[in-house]
Amino acid sequence: MGLGNTPEKGGGLGALEYTFIMFSMASCLPLFFLGPIAFNLGLSLQEALLAALVGNLVVAVAMALNGHAGIKHKIDFPEQAVRSLGELTGKAAVVMRGLVGAMWFGVEAYNGALALNLILLFALGLTGAALLEKATVLIPAALVLYLGSMYLVLKLGVKGIGKAATLAGPLLLLYFAWLWIWMKNSGFQPSEAPKGVGLLSSAFLIYLAIQTNWWATVAVNISDLSREAKSWGALWIGVMLGMVGGQLIGTYLSYELVLLTGKTLPQEIITEFAPGAIAVLLGLAFAFLAPWTTDLTANLPPMIDILKSIFGMSWKRASLLSAAAGFVLAPWWLLDNAPQIVGYVTSFAASYGVILGPILGALLAAHWVGGLNRPPNPSYKPVILPTTAGLLAGLIVSYAIAYPLGMVTSVLGVPFPQGPIWYVGVAVSVIAAALLLKLVPAKVKFKNET
Repeated sequence: MGLGNTPEKGGGLGALEYTFIMFSMASCLPLFFLGPIAFNLGLSLQEALLAALVGNLVVAVAMALNGHAGIKHKIDFPEQAVRSLGELTGKAAVVMRGLVGAMWFGVEAYNGALALNLILLFALGLTGAALLEKATVLIPAALVLYLGSMYLVLKLGVKGIGKAATLAGPLLLLYFAWLWIWMKNSGFQPSEAPKGVGLLSSAFLIYLAIQTNWWATVAVNISDLSREAKSWGALWIGVMLGMVGGQLIGTYLSYELVLLTGKTLPQEIITEFAPGAIAVLLGLAFAFLAPWTTDLTANLPPMIDILKSIFGMSWKRASLLSAAAGFVLAPWWLLDNAPQIVGYVTSFAASYGVILGPILGALLAAHWVGGLNRPPNPSYKPVILPTTAGLLAGLIVSYAIAYPLGMVTSVLGVPFPQGPIWYVGVAVSVIAAALLLKLVPAKVKFKNET
């Protein structure tokens, strides 16, 4: 759907469906990196769970508040961005959100393709270390199959994605919960857990940032999903139970599994420790299904938003091109072992919040203070100064705080603030935009206004 052409009919997704959708998004394979990341940073299990609870609870509240615009006005994220920020700034926000989604899409596509290769090679009789080594070499070929199947499912739209989500999330977490219980009952002895780093340490703050940034992505473009909701309450229940609950369960299970196995990659755990061929193949099937579903629900829509809203492409063409772009974006050319995969996710997830925080803050101020999401007339402004200034303020202050504290790292050559900078970006942006909207109201005419 293009801008200004959004249907006004009511949505059909209820609390149970949203819970499953959010639960499925949380049940991605990188979720099982959260335990190893916490372990490697020296966090205790209690510290890891506290960071998961705090980080995801804050994001869930922001997600529900921002999703109200989609529920009330039945608009998707590109139209919300343009109504909130103006034509030029809004489309820039769509691009920035899409780039973050594209990076996550690559991570998930890599993991899904790796699972496909492992299924094939295991069925051919390979086991042990040689299995993972050969599977990483064949990633490009498996990516073609992964992305091709995804393109076919994209034609079903949001409701079709929801049906797939109801299957993927529960199966993956149930499988790893079963595997953990089986290992505990089979006499596997856990290694010694870290003693903790302290709640004010840089390690804890970095991990808090990782947990926060994990789904701060979807908090920005949640209207792509929330516009299908029956009610705002359904969205609140979905994000609290599905997203926060899923993150807590995944963090706990993955921490326990790294203690029991010493392995960091979920695919490694499945192939080396699952009892029997059927258990291995089932686990690998779920290891394919989880990233596949998460890419469909969370990572592909922002990429498609860019192509539809900015370049005017049809849904079909945008879906096809986004899937093809996934082949290039998947880091198969950078990674060839488990530590590299986890390290890539760690550095990326700890850093990109500087992009998303200011966008989210400006969207919240536009909706709740400025009332800018009402249907606008066709002559919409290229830039809405109060919200655009708020977004820029959040971005500038984030970097200004991070550099003196030494909380800046390089991801693919681009400097990004680390640590809980997302909180700074959201707070500064929403306060600055709200104050400016009160002092200098955005002069935008709406339908039926003179």
